[in-house]
Amino acid sequence: MFRPLHAGEPTHLGDYRIVGGLGEGGQGVVYLAEDPSGERVAIKVLHARLAGMSEARERFLREVDAAMRVAAFCTARVLDVAVDGDRPYIVSEFIDGPSLDDAVRQHGPRSGGALDRIAVSTATALAAIHRAGVVHRDLKPSNVLLGSDGPRVIDFGIARAIDMTVTGGSVGTPTYMAPEVIAGEPAQPASDVFSWAVTVGFAATGRPSFGRDTLPAVMYRILHAQPDLEGVPEPLRSLLSRCLAKTPHERPAATEALNLLLGHDQTTVTRPISGSSVTHPPAAPFATNPPTSPPTSPPTSPPTSPPTGPPMSPSTAPPAAASPSGTPQTGPHPAGAPQAGAPQTKAPQPGAPHVWAPGAAPPPPDPNRRRSRLLVVGAAASAAVLISVIVVALRAGDSTTASPPATTTAVATAQTTSTPENTPSPSATARPYGEKLGEGSLGGEVNTVAVSTVDGQRVVLAGSTKGTAKAWKLGTSPVELAELRNSGGEQKDAAIDVGEVDGKAATFRRLQNGGVLASAAEGDEPFGPAYQGHQDMVYVLATAQVSGRTLLVSGDAAGKIHVWDPATGTDSGPQPKAPGGDPVFGIATGSMDGRPFAVTASADDTAQVWDLETGAMGATFRGHGNDVFAVATAALDGTPVGISGGSDRVVRVWGLRDGQELTSFPGHTAEVACLAVGRVKGRAVVASGSFDGTVRVWDLRTGKLVGEPLKSPGKGVYSVVIAEDDGQSWLVAGDREGNVTGWSLGPASP
Repeated sequence: MFRPLHAGEPTHLGDYRIVGGLGEGGQGVVYLAEDPSGERVAIKVLHARLAGMSEARERFLREVDAAMRVAAFCTARVLDVAVDGDRPYIVSEFIDGPSLDDAVRQHGPRSGGALDRIAVSTATALAAIHRAGVVHRDLKPSNVLLGSDGPRVIDFGIARAIDMTVTGGSVGTPTYMAPEVIAGEPAQPASDVFSWAVTVGFAATGRPSFGRDTLPAVMYRILHAQPDLEGVPEPLRSLLSRCLAKTPHERPAATEALNLLLGHDQTTVTRPISGSSVTHPPAAPFATNPPTSPPTSPPTSPPTSPPTGPPMSPSTAPPAAASPSGTPQTGPHPAGAPQAGAPQTKAPQPGAPHVWAPGAAPPPPDPNRRRSRLLVVGAAASAAVLISVIVVALRAGDSTTASPPATTTAVATAQTTSTPENTPSPSATARPYGEKLGEGSLGGEVNTVAVSTVDGQRVVLAGSTKGTAKAWKLGTSPVELAELRNSGGEQKDAAIDVGEVDGKAATFRRLQNGGVLASAAEGDEPFGPAYQGHQDMVYVLATAQVSGRTLLVSGDAAGKIHVWDPATGTDSGPQPKAPGGDPVFGIATGSMDGRPFAVTASADDTAQVWDLETGAMGATFRGHGNDVFAVATAALDGTPVGISGGSDRVVRVWGLRDGQELTSFPGHTAEVACLAVGRVKGRAVVASGSFDGTVRVWDLRTGKLVGEPLKSPGKGVYSVVIAEDDGQSWLVAGDREGNVTGWSLGPASP
């Protein structure tokens, strides 16, 4: 049940002898060890990035000391905490048994007495934790161990301790987070109760109560939708429903939930933990209704090639992938916010170095800043199912004469761009900007769109979070052209991404165990074995050309980035040295100065540049000051630039060499979820899709809107693609409610 130690790993920590490795996550590495008496213990050694300075280490030790005071009721006791060099480690009771997460995945949901024991034991543990003045902050199935003497809750208080050492981050697992935590409020006991209910619901049904397909979908459901408790027996179902209330004060305390589980109807109130309230909900920054006036914002996708030419290489564009998105926000902009449509331009820093330089540590966060934690989850439930994509012909009439794409279209955070190298003259019949070309729908949120060729026809591909499949021609009623399957059919309801590999339409299935299976869309032939290098859910994918080969770049919920070969399912070359911890939401790829690179968008408030040949980190952009969800690359006056968007609702353009902001485009009324680049009348443009349900198309040079914002039929634009066809530029956007809509952008050339 444990692995041998790797070279360079410690053999002793203090008085403890390390026996082997038990696992690794975003917080650190867990080892099996023995104390001086030979008793087995578990030791979690935190990642170096979490160690912080001496003051941060002292805060960490104080927080864990509080966790050591928790009564040993259905918990794995914290036994010791110390610092080895600069890295703190935590010693806890070793529980010899699988996690609830592993047990349910391998043997299915629990029922009857087994389910009752899990619910009662975890509620007992939570009540003991809260009674000690501690908030768990990361209760989930993997933090419940099924020991021989019953379920035990682990890692209580550790999330809080870690959060005090991390600059600008929020600790937790998106699928199990309470709405107020997603909204940036401090976690409180009621937040743990919400996570407990999702955890118990998972034990009863085998699925989280708000799904686990894509981050935008999961987060939106947590904030605005009712939980899926189908299959949970009464009276447990009614209790879980109460615990999953959107506002903290409507949820029962852990002790009250325990009393109800045991058949008592007397409510026991748990005292509030210092600094948090259990009687008044936090002011919610997210509106529950759509904006009264339609916001404006076109969804987009990372470029496959620069809109204005070198130095970006069109062959290295990312494939279309799941686009993280935020939660809708309504109402006026904060005081001092720029007016919609007014670009903000910053002069380049004098003497700013144009070199490949490692990024510096992020600045300290503003303690008064409210953070919108919009995290994405991509995974699947177990069982066989047909996974496919929507195929939409580009032309509204003749689907048999559509020309194949001139360049590669790739899978990226939520976006894909196809820009021909040799642009044809504008068609005499080019449709005007904003004219709707057609629309269709599919069952499930549209997490990706891409452009490719199927059966010799130019088509748009759209991937669904529910694994559904339809096909239609734009401008007509839906007409099925093809059904594209993805092989790994052992799991149902898996989110599926779409794009291209070596000019072939491809599907990318993100498996529940962190694996990824890449297959050719035609013939359903896998390119190779499923990639299993990730230890956590994969959120985003992109293709890249490295040393003449097409590779895939993927990022996961733990902040890890991998570069791998779809033909072999194995890592390829040096891996990006990402420290991990904060989810990766977006990836775009390209070539700069003759070297392949990737740009990642992360929950650590940054966009980072990575050398794909060496794995070294280049420039870091920190201009958003909050979660970054989408990235794209382009060239502006011959300068390679990154384009990014996130929860600050602003599209920002910055230098890929130095990380300095060049200009910004405000205007969205909710988080920017996806980006794409293309051309309109010979001008480089960037499209931005937002959770406000709109797409905006910006002139990259002037920052002006090319036309009126385009409104998607549904709430929340998750993905977008810009492409060209016989001199016509157009875009297709997919939204939260399963709508796929196409618009003309006008002629591609002047």
